[in-house]
Amino acid sequence: MLLAALHAVEKVYGEQVVLADATLELRDGDRVALIGRNGSGKSTILELLAGLEEPDGGRVFTAEDVTLAHLEQDPRFDEAETVVEVAARAFAELDAMEARLSALEAAGLDDPERFQRWEHLHATFERRGGYARRARRDAVLSALGFAGRHDQPVRQLSGGERTRLGLAQLLMAQPDVLLLDEPTNHLDVEMRQWLEGHLARYPGAALIVSHDRAFLDGAASRTAEVSRGRLRVGPGNPSAFRAARAEAERLQAMQRANEEKERDRLQAATDQMKRWAGQNAKLHRRAKAMQKRVERFEAEMVEEVERGERTLRFAFDADESGAIVLTGEHLTKRFDGRTLFEAVSFELRQGDRVALVGPNGAGKSTLLKMIIGQLPSDDPLGQVRTGARVRLGYYDQELRGVNGQNTLFEELLQRMGDVEAHNALGRFLFPYEAQFKRIDDLSGGERARLSLLDLTLGRYNLLVLDEPTNHLDVEMIAALEAALQAYEGTLLFVSHDRRFLEALAERVWEVRDGRFEAYEGDWGYYQRHARRAGVGGAEAATGQNGRSTPGEAATVALPARRGPSRWQLERRLEALEEEIGAAEARLDELSGQLAAPDALDASLVAELVGGADGPPPTQAEVLAALGAKHARLEAELLQLMEEWHDITERLSAA
Repeated sequence: MLLAALHAVEKVYGEQVVLADATLELRDGDRVALIGRNGSGKSTILELLAGLEEPDGGRVFTAEDVTLAHLEQDPRFDEAETVVEVAARAFAELDAMEARLSALEAAGLDDPERFQRWEHLHATFERRGGYARRARRDAVLSALGFAGRHDQPVRQLSGGERTRLGLAQLLMAQPDVLLLDEPTNHLDVEMRQWLEGHLARYPGAALIVSHDRAFLDGAASRTAEVSRGRLRVGPGNPSAFRAARAEAERLQAMQRANEEKERDRLQAATDQMKRWAGQNAKLHRRAKAMQKRVERFEAEMVEEVERGERTLRFAFDADESGAIVLTGEHLTKRFDGRTLFEAVSFELRQGDRVALVGPNGAGKSTLLKMIIGQLPSDDPLGQVRTGARVRLGYYDQELRGVNGQNTLFEELLQRMGDVEAHNALGRFLFPYEAQFKRIDDLSGGERARLSLLDLTLGRYNLLVLDEPTNHLDVEMIAALEAALQAYEGTLLFVSHDRRFLEALAERVWEVRDGRFEAYEGDWGYYQRHARRAGVGGAEAATGQNGRSTPGEAATVALPARRGPSRWQLERRLEALEEEIGAAEARLDELSGQLAAPDALDASLVAELVGGADGPPPTQAEVLAALGAKHARLEAELLQLMEEWHDITERLSAA
């Protein structure tokens, strides 16, 4: 079923053509990745479908009774409300439906017209998951970091937490079409993996913009790419789409080269005939016919492969440091009576590539700032010692210490000549006119590029990067990866981008639940060992209190506690599939009973309403009992499906 679409849409801002003849269809079950450079028009497409923008040409279509919801990056909530009260607003329409159902039932369903209205409304209520909405609320809030925080006031939430709450509210509402603009912002690795699985099971369609390549590859079944105002749509996730496009362009270029060779041969023969013709009218006519043949051939040649957009290439040059780069001892930090980490000790050696990971709020950025000297340790013995010849470069997306009133060009002019400044900015994709923009007016992506440019100028042999992929588009992230892979210095970074972690991490430090663990292996090693130690994290060989022992880094070679074996997980998976099938069959049976309550067996009616004694139950009582049973079964089915997804994830990573 076609849910929403753009048909030959045009959109122009000033003199810039953002979209030209753009067509995109969203059908039931679609998971479409929308890709393209920052500023290419991805957000505009989402806003057009959401009705927040009007097209300058063409048509935006939404099917009758289809609901669309657009994820806001800066949602506005009532500051006095709690988390659960904000979440409950996702069910406003379902709550209203339930109230109308109750009113119809109270009025009696003996009237055929009233029963028909009830039946239609009930089918809609059931299709939209009305009976399972509270179970869905609890599952989504828990997955997005709000377990045990239902009564927390919104005014106490950080900006990232508000964005996550907005995403939770959107997912709970279950619109027919999800329009997701950077849904992975402010999500840690585990939350991203959960969202990926949730979208795979989502009952409607989704159009997704994200710079997390692993997330998009896992979530999408089709890809739409916007570039230079044109929208291209193809099957497969973004990696498959790009591979298919590259192969098609390779074949097109090969064909074009062969055709150009043939055209040149024909033109050479034609030119030779013209030289031979002299005053011979017959040869002139032949030369003229040959020229027309060349022109016809040129008209039928395949188009030249369109040159791609400028790509960014840069390098981090570094002077050699001493063998020991950093040593940390007794690093401790507490906030409001909560211990983020305690007695953390580590050693960072020349050439190390360490990823610092953990859930949101665990203390990663805090530890990073303590390591670079921006925060003190709460333990008076805590210290970080810097090794010989170490030059530390810190990726600061906030651009602290930079005069925001300066233009980009003025900022670089303080460190180099004007020609060098223009060239350096140009290498980082700042066109000439943009080089005179004030730093305070830069977008998130532009600020990120300026921060990276700054790091390339200092010959730093220790790079400390806090979420460097935020605000970068996919091409920029790939360029950063390539530069860091070629980098000969020492790297310590925080990231939630799985592809980035896989490409760069050779060791992993984890901060979780007040503990610090060091894994002497890459991202894949960490994933395997963390999963064996329990969902979400790892138990390590540390002191008895679970903290790293003062004076040495905690290391994990083998987990201290093993989870279920692969055989046990596979057996449980088989059992779950049977339980899910049985639960779905019972739900189908209950749906049939709800549609025809008059046909219920008397013994079943007695079982539903609590016995055969007393007057026979009213139809409203029977329907209420059936609805309650249906809600319990839907909640059970949801839990079974979540467990099934978790086990399949664990098996795929084992």
